[in-house]
Amino acid sequence: MSKIVTISNDYLSVDISTLGAEIVSIKYMGKERIWQGSPVWQGHAPILFPINGCVFDGYYEIDDQKYEMKAHGFARKTEYKVVAEEKTTATFLIESNLETKKVYPFDFKFRVMFKVACQTLQVYYIVENHDSKKLFYNVGCHEGYLLDSKVKDYYIKFDGGETEVDNSLLTENFINDKKSVIKIGDKGLSLGEFFIPENDGESIIVENIKSKRATLCKGDEELLCVYYGDFPHLVLWTEGDQPFIAIEPWTGLPDVHGSGRKIEDKKSIDTLDGNCSKTFYHSITFLD
Repeated sequence: MSKIVTISNDYLSVDISTLGAEIVSIKYMGKERIWQGSPVWQGHAPILFPINGCVFDGYYEIDDQKYEMKAHGFARKTEYKVVAEEKTTATFLIESNLETKKVYPFDFKFRVMFKVACQTLQVYYIVENHDSKKLFYNVGCHEGYLLDSKVKDYYIKFDGGETEVDNSLLTENFINDKKSVIKIGDKGLSLGEFFIPENDGESIIVENIKSKRATLCKGDEELLCVYYGDFPHLVLWTEGDQPFIAIEPWTGLPDVHGSGRKIEDKKSIDTLDGNCSKTFYHSITFLD
């Protein structure tokens, strides 16, 4: 049965479920800052591994063998072991077994470590390849931030000085060959100009983004800053007029519409040599 692990300091209290190692609550100075779910989207902050997005037709191939894979991978629906727990830090682990090898034929360990430091939640994702052959994977974050009002009132400021970003467009949840240009105004990227009824359910997908920090703002007030220096792509998403915005650093991308099935040909797939490991870091700093 799943349980909740809480880490905290004088500023933050963070609840993490062993199911998916998912953050289910972040209270900053006593105020909830993570989406608490609704029938529209019941998630909070799922972790995406070993893929980001969807694989075309629901399966991929390794050595001519087919493997089915659900959207965003299996880690978000997997029960993790708690391998370390202290007042301000906790580490969660999943590893390969007979069930994972039915959909992902690799010997791996995947750890997620959370740490609170002053006003910042630090998150480390450690991928370990315990085989001699190359491992193919992606890592992604999907935190949904609770808003005080509808998303139209909010902006995203980037630290790289972009005046516009290219948004990769999707066909049935897969990347196509088209992009739209989204202008960034003096205040930042206006969420209200993109997330309108006509774009209901659509995402902003920025490949190889120049900036490494995205700051959520309402008017002139900066609310929180997401750092994603180890993640090349950034996704922004909400659903309908729900009062949340997901700011999602990804190492990978959904498959291209109509693409081939071989995993090594997937767009933006990561690789890890045998008996090696790699760590990805991102953080959330609360400002208001």
